Amino acid sequence: MNTINPDLMNEFYLLQASRSNEKYLELLDDHLYSPIQKANTYMSALVSKRGDMLMQMESRVNRTLRRLKKRYLKF
Repeated sequence: MNTINPDLMNEFYLLQASRSNEKYLELLDDHLYSPIQKANTYMSALVSKRGDMLMQMESRVNRTLRRLKKRYLKF
């Protein structure tokens, strides 16, 4: 049965972690987090604009309905 020296394995893992950690984090930031942040910003702005538009439309409809009720529905 083949056994691997635990110290050698530990050294290998440490070497692998020290080399790839920074590159891996940079890759994640450039290729994954940045596009997601851009998409989130875009969607947040879009939803915010739509919500503002709907709120303005609702207030306009309510004002118009009040005016029509006062004018035509007098009891």
